[in-house]
Amino acid sequence: MRRRLVCIAVLVLIALSTAETQATSVAEIVDQVTLPEYLSYMRVLTGIDSVTPTKPFQYLENRYSLGDDIHVAAQWIQGKFDSFGLDTTLDTFDPNYGPNVIGELRGRTRPDDIYIIGAHYDTYHAGDQLHAPGCDDNASGTGAVLIAGSVLSQYEFDATIRFVAFSGEEQWMVGSLAYAAAAQAAGENIRGMINYDMFLHPSFDNVDPDPDYDLDIAYEDNSQLLAQVLATQFSLHTSIDVEFHNDPNDVSDQWSFWQYGYSAAGIFENTVNEIWGGSNDAYHQLTDTMGNPDYDWDFAIEAVRGGTASLASLAGLYVIPEPASIALVGTLMSGLLIVLRRHRSKV
Repeated sequence: MRRRLVCIAVLVLIALSTAETQATSVAEIVDQVTLPEYLSYMRVLTGIDSVTPTKPFQYLENRYSLGDDIHVAAQWIQGKFDSFGLDTTLDTFDPNYGPNVIGELRGRTRPDDIYIIGAHYDTYHAGDQLHAPGCDDNASGTGAVLIAGSVLSQYEFDATIRFVAFSGEEQWMVGSLAYAAAAQAAGENIRGMINYDMFLHPSFDNVDPDPDYDLDIAYEDNSQLLAQVLATQFSLHTSIDVEFHNDPNDVSDQWSFWQYGYSAAGIFENTVNEIWGGSNDAYHQLTDTMGNPDYDWDFAIEAVRGGTASLASLAGLYVIPEPASIALVGTLMSGLLIVLRRHRSKV
């Protein structure tokens, strides 16, 4: 009798221990988006740390779309996506440019529904294309894509998530236009695209307190539902102020998706017109480095958390079906109770 009780108890424990678990909330995921990990990606992208772990060390001096280092950067980004367990692709849309780098996390129940988080990883410095650190523009966004990939790849989602580093943005969204055009031609059901492009310098005029210290999110008419999700998730999971702008002319890589009828939103430190008007004096300059005293890293990681939360909410955490496990445990527990009652009646 004792042996039978032990066997049943062991089976119950096995059933319980083999039941798969998954994150129970978006908040649990967002907690894993940390500043140290984000900074580690930024250090490589801006040439502080080497892209190679061992000698001979290699550092990125620029990520100019038509240069040599862009290909080194692409290989490094692809290597990070590979290390996260994503299915990776180099999209060579034009042999003159660095490729788009794509990492995919396949959805479990709605794999044909696709959500994208993207950013351009190329840089621009008119005075000297061989030296363009591109910290805010746009290692900041590329780092956001990388840490989102690192964190979200640990979980499963209903819909498919793609993490994309675009090239050729500085030459007028060349890479993302090619990507969106190919997606439309293939009939891909891209349900939403979140684009990060410059968010380290949220203040407009550097006065303290700054009246324009917020994150600016651009969308257009067909992207209103996506904007609503972003508004909700930023409110729930961040402490920063967010301002929304319905502006189809607010150009960056999300604009490319608008041209092909896809829902998309862009996340920025200021509006494009404000940036072009001089809100960030390091824009396209050699001073766009991690050492720039005007950059706000605490604000930046909050911006990354908000976008990651939005992406997780949109794709939907996959709820692992457990009816069989629950039924098995219930059956075993019932059997154990019956055996215990019979054993007691004989005592």
